[in-house]
Amino acid sequence: MIKERLVIQNPHDTCKKLEDFIGTSMEKSHKAGCILGISGGLDSALVAYLAVRAVGKENVMGIFMPERDTSKKSYNDARMLADVLGISFKEIDIKPILRKIGVYGLEPPAFYVPRSFQEKYVYNKNKKLSRDNEPTFLRMLKGGEGDRELQKHIAYINTKHRIRMTYLYYYGEINNYMVLGTANKSEYMTGFFVKYGDAAADIQPLLPFYKTQIIELSKAIMVPDSIINKAPAPDLMPGMGDEDVLGISYESLDMAIAGLEWGLDEEKIAEEARCDISQIAYIKRLMELSSPLRELPKSPQI
Repeated sequence: MIKERLVIQNPHDTCKKLEDFIGTSMEKSHKAGCILGISGGLDSALVAYLAVRAVGKENVMGIFMPERDTSKKSYNDARMLADVLGISFKEIDIKPILRKIGVYGLEPPAFYVPRSFQEKYVYNKNKKLSRDNEPTFLRMLKGGEGDRELQKHIAYINTKHRIRMTYLYYYGEINNYMVLGTANKSEYMTGFFVKYGDAAADIQPLLPFYKTQIIELSKAIMVPDSIINKAPAPDLMPGMGDEDVLGISYESLDMAIAGLEWGLDEEKIAEEARCDISQIAYIKRLMELSSPLRELPKSPQI
């Protein structure tokens, strides 16, 4: 059974191995500490906990980088996490730089617009940009296919991640800190990340683990339930959660990816993952289209 095979047999031992990995990596790279983006979400919370256990709270810095579309709850959870762990915490509002670049000019103004209206706009736009059998996210992996509105949408989202990456490396280099990534395998295998954005880091401790396994590890290491239990969201556009963007639950997605990697029969995978066979084909397509994002830049063989 796929679900049973994905269960981490000893999460406490696994967490200890991850802590050793972070500590050893920091030593080998001659860094004085670790820095990471704190989003208020589960992945960054788990990495922060592991880092504190690995190198001590005095050697860990978290940066929260809100912008126009960031929810208030994200700040509250990020601040709470930093306080619980006792790590250095810095808030950097990236609205001014995004406005200067022109990012906010790609979408209608949001001043004085209630959050509920913003969420409805985002929902309708996502629906509008979708095509038959091709959700918006899949079309984004194809570069927008010449659709100018979709290409603007891609730039609107991806630029936010790349600005955050720049700040992380700026403060990382000032303090001689190692930049910790927070990507997981579910995101990595489907392209649900931004190349040279949230994928840019010195190390990626969680990359071997699916989202459902991240939950297991977080429970073992005592991450607050309020963070574990809240719906995962990229927090880049109002109202859109991870599973809304991906079009499938993480539980089904993780089992589907694992089953495909293990070469299992697709009908069997669909049965165990409790999804339609067409969704297995969709996930395969995401994995194929996102393959270039997982590669280093190519160079000519001359």
